[in-house]
Amino acid sequence: MPTDITIVPGTKSGKSTDTKSKDSRTANPKKTQIIMEFLHECTPYEADALRAMLSIAAGKSTVETMPQYDRSALNRYLNFGCDKEATGTDSVRAHRQTRALELMKSVSQYVGKEEIIDITTALLTVSSDRQDIQTVLNNLPKLQTSGTSHNIGNVPSNASMPK
Repeated sequence: MPTDITIVPGTKSGKSTDTKSKDSRTANPKKTQIIMEFLHECTPYEADALRAMLSIAAGKSTVETMPQYDRSALNRYLNFGCDKEATGTDSVRAHRQTRALELMKSVSQYVGKEEIIDITTALLTVSSDRQDIQTVLNNLPKLQTSGTSHNIGNVPSNASMPK
C-alpha cells in the first residue's frame, strides 16, 4: 500500500505540509504584525545578536559553547559603526563595549535578573576579546595620509590637515 508523503503524521488525511504551513502564516496576522514591528525597530544586526543572547539566557549555550554563527552575529552587532577613525585596540574595545551596553539594555526587556548576569558576563567577554578586536582592526580601511587635494574631503572636520 503506497503512502502519501505529503500527509503530515497526526493530521487529517489530505492536508499537506504546504497547506499547513500556509495556514499557520495567515492564521495569526496580529502575531505577524508584532514580529514585523519588532524587526523594523531593530538596529542593524540587533535581532541576531538578541537571538544569541537569549540563547545564553535560556541556558542553551555559553560563550564557550556558542555556535560560530551566533558568535559572528554578535561580533557583527558589536563592530557595527566602528570606522576608520578607530585608531587602536582601546578605541575598538570602547566602541564594542558601548554597543554591548546597548544590547544589554535591549535584551533586559526579555529576561529576568538572573539571566541578565549570564548575558552581561558573555557580552563583557566577547566585547573585550583580543582576537576579535584584532580582527576588527585588521579589517578597517586605512586612513589616507598623503597630502594630495583629492583626500581633503575624507579628512574629518576636527582633524588637522596634512602638510
